[in-house]
Amino acid sequence: MNFKAYEALHAFVEGGSVAQAALRLYRTQPQISRLLAQLEDEAGFPILRKSGRRLQLTEEGQQFYQHVYRLLRAQDEVQDFTSDIRAGVRGRVRILAANHIIDGLALEAMGRCSLQRPGFSAALNARMPADLQWWLAQQQFDVALVQLPLEHPAVDTHCFIESEIVAVLHVDHPLAGQARITAKQLEQHPYVTLGSRSILSQKCHASFESARAKPLSLLETSFSTSSVQLAAMGCGIALAEPFSALRQKTDQVVLRSFHPRVRLRYGVVYPKQRETGEGTLFFVQQLEAVAAAQQAQLTALLGQAT
Repeated sequence: MNFKAYEALHAFVEGGSVAQAALRLYRTQPQISRLLAQLEDEAGFPILRKSGRRLQLTEEGQQFYQHVYRLLRAQDEVQDFTSDIRAGVRGRVRILAANHIIDGLALEAMGRCSLQRPGFSAALNARMPADLQWWLAQQQFDVALVQLPLEHPAVDTHCFIESEIVAVLHVDHPLAGQARITAKQLEQHPYVTLGSRSILSQKCHASFESARAKPLSLLETSFSTSSVQLAAMGCGIALAEPFSALRQKTDQVVLRSFHPRVRLRYGVVYPKQRETGEGTLFFVQQLEAVAAAQQAQLTALLGQAT
């Protein structure tokens, strides 16, 4: 495997050009071009094509890059492990989580672990749902935090908290004084969607169908945190993951119940046939405490609106 060429491809995709890839890898542009050409020769199909004066990934190149990216991340995991051993750091908890779970729950849980146990060591990494399946199969983690349901033969899963999607509105929004927001109201008041392929968005669309509503969406973003920020700017109503919405709440936004309800289940995932370490159990204990406290805060906040 030509890891130098893989790194060149990754730098090209991240930087958007051969020039930027050269800067990132401290190489010359001809060197990067040669590495990319070697990679195409080895692959046996076009990875890049010219579009005007720029290079772009071909359709096959995009699929190829996804595999290269996963391989590079796996290599990073190995390097991190060996670095920990050399530095005398043992028992580092490797945590995988979706971005919204990181923002809403995981960071606070990891912070609590560090404050309560100064020697606690952990690495918290974000994974998109499609990427997560590959990482679960590789079992290069100690615990993963996911949106349920999840079926995978290589892991054991249990639910640690249940909640539901909330509506986030600017304080001056015409509906901000209401106790709850309905799917039918989103036909007249634009909402910020999370993209058709996200689990949260798919659950919202199922709710719309049950209410026979056709909401108006003019803005789309990949992350729940981004939708909350747009709502805070007055750009529409965000239907957001509740814990990340609570984390971002300011005086400029209000949180309201959404109906029909969109229920969410959060799971803790462990690799099968591997003993769970004490550090991992400690983190999960703190995670469950954080989730319970935030769920109580959400319930009280939504109850006040009623």
